[in-house]
Amino acid sequence: MWRQTFRFVEIRWLLLLFVLVNLGMVAWSGVKAGGDTGIYVDGAAALLNGEPLTARQPSYVGYIAVVAAFQAIGAGLTGLVIAQVAAAVVAAVAVYRLAVGLGGRLAGSLSLLWFAFDINTNRWHAYILSDSLFMSCLVVSALLVHGAKARPSRWSRYAVASVVLVTAGLIRPEGWFVIPVAVLYWVARADGDASRKVAALAAGLAACIGLYAVVAPRLGGNLQAVGPAEMLRSGQTIWEYDNWRVEMPDDPVWSSHTGSEAAVIYAVRHPISTAKLMGARLLVHVVHVRPYYSRAHNLIIGAWLLPLYTAAIAGAWALRRHPLVWWCGLVLATQSLVVALTHADWDGRYLAHVMPLVYPFAAFGLAAVLQRTMPAVHDRLAGA
Repeated sequence: MWRQTFRFVEIRWLLLLFVLVNLGMVAWSGVKAGGDTGIYVDGAAALLNGEPLTARQPSYVGYIAVVAAFQAIGAGLTGLVIAQVAAAVVAAVAVYRLAVGLGGRLAGSLSLLWFAFDINTNRWHAYILSDSLFMSCLVVSALLVHGAKARPSRWSRYAVASVVLVTAGLIRPEGWFVIPVAVLYWVARADGDASRKVAALAAGLAACIGLYAVVAPRLGGNLQAVGPAEMLRSGQTIWEYDNWRVEMPDDPVWSSHTGSEAAVIYAVRHPISTAKLMGARLLVHVVHVRPYYSRAHNLIIGAWLLPLYTAAIAGAWALRRHPLVWWCGLVLATQSLVVALTHADWDGRYLAHVMPLVYPFAAFGLAAVLQRTMPAVHDRLAGA
């Protein structure tokens, strides 16, 4: 009887807990604005007035369209925030399913609990920013891309996964980086001989190139505003924060060239300094602490992330031959590459984009520890 009750709680009550925690956070904070909120709200107004998007707005056309839709139906920004929480619930189900596929119901429950109480990730649902919906799309697409190979094979699974991947790219430009690695993952797991896989890979990458040819012109304003070349020159690790800069060597290329061309030439001439800067950005991104946070805030972050990372690394290592490890690793790598090439964000929200994909592996690692150290407790929790 206890096991049946636990399974009921696991499937329904933990998801209800996730909803209550997130709605409680929204009720406590209210609808919040961030530094980029004006981009989306003004862009939505432009769409509703039949005006073109300008500057950085085309890079986020998907999210701007969502904001405009909620404004048009009269739900407003409050309705949008509730929808973001609803999308996060779908993402939570995806996290649960990924974890169950790795380690059973116990791993699924642990991953959902971790996700539910991750304040640093879930706080973004209350903001009129693209991060919450992007995170949800990214997590759901991770499940769909992996599950597309399930038998019996159906083209509709690949189509749905592709739609969600494109939606993520329309919401935030970092999403476009995931599509080529999804193609690689599908081809690597496809049936057939090498020649068929090569042909499939070529076709997939050709489709990606065609897609990017359409998308690239929309990203120019965002690249110009973010200024990755200038941040390379100045050694900046965190957006709009100067005290953690990495000292970079001077080079006359900045006088003779501009933009991406100058950045590429500089990186070729100074590979070690460039690699150090990229590594520093990634370290700041992963560690998540900031010098302008309070000591208590940074200690809480460390207390949360250290056991999480430890369990996730242990879980991923134990599952290192599982295809899901490689797929989620590729997704994490694409988003880390964006940080390495540009900057870690001032408030650390870029980590929120991918953190839910860490929970299934952390849950597996924790479940494995329980099985070794407290087998009776493990078996009872797992319903064995």
